[in-house]
Amino acid sequence: MLRLLLIFMLVPYLVSAQATLTGKITDKTNQQPIIGATIYFPGLQKGTSTDTLGQYQLADLPAGSHKVDIRFLGFKNQLRTVRLLTGTTTVDFALEPDATQLQEVVVTGLTTGSTVKDSPVPIMTYNKIQWLQNSSTNLVDAVGKLPGMSQITTGVGLSKPVIRGLGFNRVITVHDGVRQEDNQWGEEHALQIDEYSIDRYEIIKGSGSLLYGSDGLGGVMSLISARPPEVGVFRGQVLTNYQTNNGMIGGSVMAEGTGRNGLFTRVRISSKSAGNYQNQYDGRVYGSAYREFDLNGTIGITRSWGYSQFYVSNWHQDINIVTGERDRTGRFQELVRVSRDSEALAPVSDATLHGRTIDLANYQNLNHLKFSWNSFVKLGSRGNLSAIVSYSQNRRQEFASTLTPGQPALYFYLQNVFYDLKYYLSAGNGWDVTIGGNGLSQYNQNLGLDVLYPGYRSLDNGLFLFAQKKTDRLTLNGGIRMDVRNMRINKLYASADGVFSENPVTGGQTRFGGLDKTYSNPTASFGATYSLSKRWIVKANLGRGFRAPATSELSANGEHAGTFRYEIGSTSLQSETSFQADLGINYESPDVTVTASLFQNRINNYTYSEKMLDRFGRDSIVDPARPILTYRYAQGNAVLFGGEAQVTVNPRSARWFHFNTSYSLVRSRNLSAKNDSAKYLPFLPPPRIISQLKFTKSEAGNHWRNMYVLLEMENNWRQNEALLAYGTETETPGYTLVNIGAGSDIINGKGRTMVSIYLTVQNLFDVAYQSHQNRLKYFGVNEATGRTGVFNMGRNASLKIVVPFGKR
Repeated sequence: MLRLLLIFMLVPYLVSAQATLTGKITDKTNQQPIIGATIYFPGLQKGTSTDTLGQYQLADLPAGSHKVDIRFLGFKNQLRTVRLLTGTTTVDFALEPDATQLQEVVVTGLTTGSTVKDSPVPIMTYNKIQWLQNSSTNLVDAVGKLPGMSQITTGVGLSKPVIRGLGFNRVITVHDGVRQEDNQWGEEHALQIDEYSIDRYEIIKGSGSLLYGSDGLGGVMSLISARPPEVGVFRGQVLTNYQTNNGMIGGSVMAEGTGRNGLFTRVRISSKSAGNYQNQYDGRVYGSAYREFDLNGTIGITRSWGYSQFYVSNWHQDINIVTGERDRTGRFQELVRVSRDSEALAPVSDATLHGRTIDLANYQNLNHLKFSWNSFVKLGSRGNLSAIVSYSQNRRQEFASTLTPGQPALYFYLQNVFYDLKYYLSAGNGWDVTIGGNGLSQYNQNLGLDVLYPGYRSLDNGLFLFAQKKTDRLTLNGGIRMDVRNMRINKLYASADGVFSENPVTGGQTRFGGLDKTYSNPTASFGATYSLSKRWIVKANLGRGFRAPATSELSANGEHAGTFRYEIGSTSLQSETSFQADLGINYESPDVTVTASLFQNRINNYTYSEKMLDRFGRDSIVDPARPILTYRYAQGNAVLFGGEAQVTVNPRSARWFHFNTSYSLVRSRNLSAKNDSAKYLPFLPPPRIISQLKFTKSEAGNHWRNMYVLLEMENNWRQNEALLAYGTETETPGYTLVNIGAGSDIINGKGRTMVSIYLTVQNLFDVAYQSHQNRLKYFGVNEATGRTGVFNMGRNASLKIVVPFGKR
């Protein structure tokens, strides 16, 4: 640490002489200047935009070689390396029109940036404009329809990302370079990040977690905030969102600016409030209301030597828990207090069903406080150094009884310290090298009335080396990593009446003897991309992954209030190891783009939970007075395989016409299954095809710009490959949803955007359906209809209005 601080103190003496970059950005097809195109230096977090003549100028830059990202909506992004000389350097850029995302520049998990097309590792991107033009109920729902992506849901407020059939703690979430840790192992735990603050998603499939540690067997979901504004610019926006199905009202206000001295500040306040959602079969679904609030801010400085930023966020959510309890008439029921020491179920009133009140006897209170410091320094003309340090507190309180108001049944207090240190070297001759390490320290305490699993401490540390070689036609990259995780889990005791405690109980017994164990394993990745011609590209990648058992899998031995089941862990669980192979091909012409990929991911010691039966083959119930089912964690070798394909049509002769269709397929096998009913893995998404037709018009009259209308059809096949053993899952019928949308910017006489409007309608025909990855699918039988479980959201119209403001 002292060496690191010394390096940062010596930064002014390490950087090279100052330079200025000027030039012009034009449309390659007609040589016309592009107004508002951005030129951005990712390593310096500095950029500018072109004026009315398509010209730009950016001063106070260090001389030497730099990666430059040039982009404008509707055109192919360019990632170029420019060499700046002392004084003024002039470079012009010509952009080609493009409707696809193959030219999107990505930085997650790579050395100093690449494009989607050039990366051997399968990567997808999703930006703020796409988010605005579609409807979503939470942060994960926004990207749930990307090829290879899906989500495990518990109502509309809770979603878990799934990449190629793998989710929970097999997917790493990264927020601005920091690993997000908020008990993501839980099925009913949402990512605790402000959806409105995200400017860009980068999804890395498979073995792309090399730079972020173990656990990423499925991949990485990276969430990236917006770039700082140009020097001398103050700007902001007011964003509002209303959704009709559950009356969701959302809003976010952001203001930011960069002074002439390079000092950058940003402040954002966001909130959401939603009532119970509805569908044709269930009516209003009691227990699906929620509210959120987040306050976050960044302060930093950007200079010729690099940048340094400090970020703080305080995110809060109150969310009900859907139980699915109904009486014989099909009306939802809630727990009410009958006497001092007893409670019973009673019908929910119409006022409660149609309101947005949070039931304080059956809800989760969540809070995530995070601080992070992120710095990037130019070391001479070829080297860069980045450092990230983060501390977060995650408080998760789950309330489950009217007899103990204000006292959480479960209360997890998780503290995280994360660090990341990387050195980037542009070695010349097309070589980029990254060497570094990162780690995570966790301390979790139980502060509630009950104990699901004992408190623990864990410490992760990892070192890695990653390199990339690029020529005109060939891109090679790969690396190796070594991780060590030490886990120390407290003992767990049980009293004579079955109450769990971390402290010894008189007359009780030890139910979990504690654990102090170290897990270690190497991970590696190697891939290549080769241009067969100007239009055809082939790519392949091999990767090895590793995931140590989670604390919940090792030590759980109690009733989980959020999932309404009794969970049993096992100390004999071994680390999961995976070997994944990817093969892809891209075709790109001025009119059509085609991408296709195949993958196979074999996982040894795959861990999953299965329902337990008693010796008579009936459901195993710990307490006969309360029908809570029992689940245990088990392991077996498994394999997942499948692929994705996407076709985009955007003719040169009709750039206003856009057609896109994508197909996703994931299959699985439990290679250790003893019978056919157990041969599939749980929570597997069905085959799916999504087609979208969009018509755009750049301008109309003096006050309309960036207009569009779209029609989308989402078809999900029947999921027959379910984990049927022990009644864990059931097969799910197929369904088709139709979605529509339209929007436009409204500008004033000076060409400045005054307001942007986005209107979407999801599930236009109000289809009643159940997603196979919807956990509410298994929540009880509606005796009035005979249907099992709770259905997904019905028709939902969404209106987003964005009002920008600011000045130079």
